[in-house]
Amino acid sequence: MKKILKIALWVITGAALVALFIFGRKWYLDTPLKNIAFQLERSHSNGFVEKDSVMTYAKAICDMEHHASIASIDLMKIQKLLDHNPWIESASAFIGLDETLTIKAKEYEPVLRVFNQNRRSVYVTKEGVIFPASPTYTPRVIIANGEFNFPMPSKNCKVTDSVYAQAGLHEALTIAMAINKDQFLTGAIGQVYRNENNEYELMVNNLSAKVILGNTDAVDDKLSRLATLLHKYDGTEELNAYKTLNLKYQKQIVCTKQ
Repeated sequence: MKKILKIALWVITGAALVALFIFGRKWYLDTPLKNIAFQLERSHSNGFVEKDSVMTYAKAICDMEHHASIASIDLMKIQKLLDHNPWIESASAFIGLDETLTIKAKEYEPVLRVFNQNRRSVYVTKEGVIFPASPTYTPRVIIANGEFNFPMPSKNCKVTDSVYAQAGLHEALTIAMAINKDQFLTGAIGQVYRNENNEYELMVNNLSAKVILGNTDAVDDKLSRLATLLHKYDGTEELNAYKTLNLKYQKQIVCTKQ
């Protein structure tokens, strides 16, 4: 008899807990969404993603104006909003027990900007992701221009995709990444130029001489030689006596005077 009563007590307790859970869940789902919090991860205070724009769309989806219930919030629609933003690398959205919709997003960080022959540009991350430029934000990164013949992508893509690899974007990224390994060169080199022979030249700040890099073979060694030369003559005008500084040859820099 005691065993039966004990079992009955457990059954009643379990049923009560289930009922309480169902009631609590219904109460929670019927509660209006109180707030939206947007947490954006990026390297600088300014960036590509416009926080106000994302918040405006999120509030509209959540119908904050009419105090829509948590049950009516379409989280899939919020996720699509984030996934379709070309400047967001990854994102998630969830509603917590505090009745707040939390949106977490990470912004793409570019290392290179490439202009095609029509003077339209894209940005490239160190992982090789290509994404569009923004009319409101221009980060300070290495610029590549010249003979880059590629179409503007309709969505984010990679430099290894055939049309962009053939156009030289993969090589331009290789050069940019090599430059960024050296803090001195990062500050000294402003642009990478692709000439009509599909070889690369470097535009060094305050230097009139053309720096010929050639292809991307042994690019680290080539840039190391250039850094040594620039350090040696830093603060002088001696290098401006040269028309070209050619890094294409092993263990030397071939200089041509004006």
